[in-house]
Amino acid sequence: MALAERVSFCATNLNTADRLVASLDSIDVLGRAVGVPYEVVVADGPSTDGARELLEHRQRQRADFRLVRHAERRRGAGRRLAFEASSGAVVIPFDTSITYAAAYGGLLRAYLQLRTDRMLFSEICALSRRSIEEVGGWRDLIGAEDVDLYGPLIERFGLIAWPVALRESQSARMGAYARQMRYVQGSSVRRLLRMYATQRDQVIGANYRVRDLMALNAAKPPARRAALWGWFTFAAIGARFRPIRPRKAARNNYLILRDAILESLLRGDYKSLAWDGPPPQLLLTPAEIGYLRRASSAWGRVESRDPPLYGVK
Repeated sequence: MALAERVSFCATNLNTADRLVASLDSIDVLGRAVGVPYEVVVADGPSTDGARELLEHRQRQRADFRLVRHAERRRGAGRRLAFEASSGAVVIPFDTSITYAAAYGGLLRAYLQLRTDRMLFSEICALSRRSIEEVGGWRDLIGAEDVDLYGPLIERFGLIAWPVALRESQSARMGAYARQMRYVQGSSVRRLLRMYATQRDQVIGANYRVRDLMALNAAKPPARRAALWGWFTFAAIGARFRPIRPRKAARNNYLILRDAILESLLRGDYKSLAWDGPPPQLLLTPAEIGYLRRASSAWGRVESRDPPLYGVK
């Protein structure tokens, strides 16, 4: 596999005017570090807080920047449109609410030098265009659009994991509610419907069963868990009527991703990357640890490792 002639940094965006410029500036730093020509493609649809105007200004100023205007309010649609408008042999999805540490440029450059179709997993990921196309690309989901793609892609092409969150990386990553509320204007009913649609699409994208979601929320108080069971069940029923169906697999996509990360760390795949970064460590919540302890085929070997391969967040 030849070294990529171009890489594409791709994002979907809505109403991130307060974070957008710093995020895009940090992507330019990474782009200049990868050692090959790069482009930045952002699908915006449709921002009302001034972000669209910031993106239009950047497009007028930069030949390597492309804005895709669209009216969709589904993150998966934005990911797909940005990908389709890009041309790089390697695609680097990013989040316009995060200012990425410059050191990630070295990680991306090391990944490109491997000339592989395996996915790179870190705070910023990288995937070959060929692997994305072969599994069908991003689907028009409101939530869980990335794990929906990563599950089948990892099973077919594999993964190299170097999970690390650098202190210099200023993350304004939003929770699920805050992220989705950027896509909704109007009444509380509309906001509730948006959150329901997000949960429904999470069932589809991650291929969750209700018991998976309950296990990942095991730390909640009993009364809260009873309400969550009803909420998750209602979402699972709604998922059955969505034209987009879960991708068939023996495990859910969350478990496919987490097991692939853990197996990669156990093998020491990160040692193939010529990057002088900090030791990899996967950060997990206590509920995730409990779930993986029961469901993951790799967890027993992970817990016996010293130093530990994971940390608690």
